[in-house]
Amino acid sequence: MATLKDVARRANLSPTTVSRVLNNRGYISEKTRKLVYDTIEEMNYHPSKIARTLLSKKSNLFAVIVPDSSNPFFCELVTAIEHRCQQLNYRLILCNSFDTYERESNHLKVLQEQNVDGLIACSHILDSESYHNVGFPVVSFDKDYNNPSIPIVCSDNFAGGQLAAAHLYERGCRRLLHFSGPLEDPSLLGHGRFRGFKAFCDEHGVEYENFATENHFSCEYYYDFVRRSAGNRLDRFDGAFCSNDLIAFALYRLLREKGIDVPSKFKIVGFDNTSFTRTSLPRLTTVAQDIPLIAETLVDTLMQMQDGNPAANAVTTLGVRLVQGETT
Repeated sequence: MATLKDVARRANLSPTTVSRVLNNRGYISEKTRKLVYDTIEEMNYHPSKIARTLLSKKSNLFAVIVPDSSNPFFCELVTAIEHRCQQLNYRLILCNSFDTYERESNHLKVLQEQNVDGLIACSHILDSESYHNVGFPVVSFDKDYNNPSIPIVCSDNFAGGQLAAAHLYERGCRRLLHFSGPLEDPSLLGHGRFRGFKAFCDEHGVEYENFATENHFSCEYYYDFVRRSAGNRLDRFDGAFCSNDLIAFALYRLLREKGIDVPSKFKIVGFDNTSFTRTSLPRLTTVAQDIPLIAETLVDTLMQMQDGNPAANAVTTLGVRLVQGETT
């Protein structure tokens, strides 16, 4: 395999000159520049990424930590993040925390060793102190670390909860269920879905009951949770808002098993509208997050921060919309 010294020897130049051409440093004549590139092509030389990283102190590597990339929402989000990174000539390292402190902490240590240029934090186990002085910019999705140096990108969860409740109300529902995510940690901005739902119900005198899931993201867990928490009481309600589409599909399955027709007897609204949702049956009524825009905003915020420029906004809130399906 050819080295930089081999290229310099073949071109009859010094290694320093070849290095300056590769890193675009100092004045280099067009004749010399062409000679170096022609020699590189002739010898099939590939500059060491490690060496260039040490030289420039930039790796062109971003990282993202998610709870579970097999979850349809995070799968689609990571794909969109990687697409945006490629547009900007960056590579992406994917880390799954599986919602464990040890895994997320270990990922953070490895990323420091890898000299990444920035991190998108979508897993919400570690606290703000863990991300203090990590040595690279961090942008958070859907969690407030109470740290001005960590900007936040999120959907308008409160508006989404209100949209769902209002739609169910307009469809005649007056006894509602809500299946939320965990509510103990106030820093998780997804709580806004419950707060928006609750605000509408309280204002309009709608009865409701909430069941909060734990930090799990599998279809099997959601079906078991819905069955255990409300399975014997579903006939007391006429509609439900689920904080993600997987819960909504789990609820739909359970209602079918119990012979409760959707939507004539029971109506369901989900949240996310991933490609999985859009291609599944029944067509779910859901509150759509703009996943490509979320990804673009996360990556562009890191690009703005990595050169030492502070993020323009501490919190960037992106709009949501209701998508009518067959479950209401």
